[in-house]
Amino acid sequence: MSEEITKVGNVSQQRYEQIVSELRQVVEQQTQGQFLIGDRALEIEPMREKGGSHAPAPGDELFTVRDSLFRLAEDIGLAYRTVESARWTASRWPKERRQSGVSFTVHKIFAAIADEGERFELITSPPPGKAKWTPDEANRRTGRQVVKPVSPQEKITAIHALARDEDVAAVVT
Repeated sequence: MSEEITKVGNVSQQRYEQIVSELRQVVEQQTQGQFLIGDRALEIEPMREKGGSHAPAPGDELFTVRDSLFRLAEDIGLAYRTVESARWTASRWPKERRQSGVSFTVHKIFAAIADEGERFELITSPPPGKAKWTPDEANRRTGRQVVKPVSPQEKITAIHALARDEDVAAVVT
């Protein structure tokens, strides 16, 4: 017995498709905005080797990277971690390697892949049978926990993660 889906939640299938189309444009705009924040944060504080420092020009006040990014975050009304994350993600994705139609979230997940060649190739190749990368598919590919587990192993991992939560463990045991 196959029923055609006529509603998604409280809207018709047609309205749902309109909403998805509209929101894909919003996600693309947000992705561009997040990369712009990261690019400007990189302009203010370029990435350096761990523990690296830079000599201030004569008369310049020396800010730490954290101080500079914290100031930027406050001046634009964002959390420090948001700016820090956008900066790091932008540093891992040169402008010519950023993929239109792929969310900033997916770029951020793949930014953790150390090998540039693998990272740049992977983002252009969605999983088999999929039109595009989703955050769960990207997490799955990088061995991270997914939000919506599908395989038995992913479900076991989710259960173990919950069991590590002290509040959950206290109720279960």
